[in-house]
Amino acid sequence: MIKNILVNTIEIDKATIREFIKQGDVNSAIDLIAIQANVTYKTARDIVEMFKEDQIDLFDGKDLFLVDYDLVAHSNDIKTANPKASSFLEVETNESGRTSIWKSFLIFSVLALLAFVILNYVVGFNQIGHHISEFTQLFDKSAGSSAIDADTSKQKVLRAGGVTRVADVEDLYPVDTNLLPFDLRAAEIERINRAQLDQLRPAKHSPTDENAQRALIQLTNRHLTDVIGQQKLTVKIGTCYENSTRKDKQACVSCMILLYNREKKNWQEAPNGENFLRNAYDFYLPSGSGQWEASPLSMSIPYDYALVNKYKAME
Repeated sequence: MIKNILVNTIEIDKATIREFIKQGDVNSAIDLIAIQANVTYKTARDIVEMFKEDQIDLFDGKDLFLVDYDLVAHSNDIKTANPKASSFLEVETNESGRTSIWKSFLIFSVLALLAFVILNYVVGFNQIGHHISEFTQLFDKSAGSSAIDADTSKQKVLRAGGVTRVADVEDLYPVDTNLLPFDLRAAEIERINRAQLDQLRPAKHSPTDENAQRALIQLTNRHLTDVIGQQKLTVKIGTCYENSTRKDKQACVSCMILLYNREKKNWQEAPNGENFLRNAYDFYLPSGSGQWEASPLSMSIPYDYALVNKYKAME
């Protein structure tokens, strides 16, 4: 340990400065440094503060006139003056960084596990696509509801048996009202009541699951074949209703469908978007043909809870 400090190329005895500080005469220590080294009182005061905080020995051999005396900000000078202190600071910094990374990883892992539990046991992975599709469809309907109410003479037509059909095609598809928030559920129930779905007549003759699947494959230009094969899906058809609005089609019925996963033994409603299916279609027999064909839904039908529960029970 060097006995003197170097200030503006002038050596000053450390013991003298320490003695002044020990006696409580800090001003004398400051005066001594300022006068002997010809530096400002601020510089001298900072040097005395370094004595008081036992930092002065870290600067042995270094001209303190050239040092930035902000003791918090000049850690680089401390590292340069004392390699041991530098090593300690680096180790402490590295340990702090590693601790922070492990904490972040632990928090992320807990959140990921929580999300998995919610999706698997609360929502159900096979239901995610269905929920997204239904809510997207619902918001589409909400956006257009004011226009429908504004001019009912243009937006609605009378079906046989007094059943009203909403002309907006997006408003035709069945929705599980149990999944809707209270305010949206009330609007959907009101729409169902206006459509008078209770007056629909169940079809006496309707396609089988195989008939419906073949018709939808044809409707999608056989793209559905790839989906069925890759995802091990089978089309399941629910209750069908007589559709007398399609005068151009013979034996036309409207039915809700869903997709059943043969491998996982669970179901999902026909998804919209990439899998290009809605959850309901018209099925009809062309003139002189015994093979059912499919077309977009043309009238409102109720949500088929019996169909859903039938395959839900097999999960």
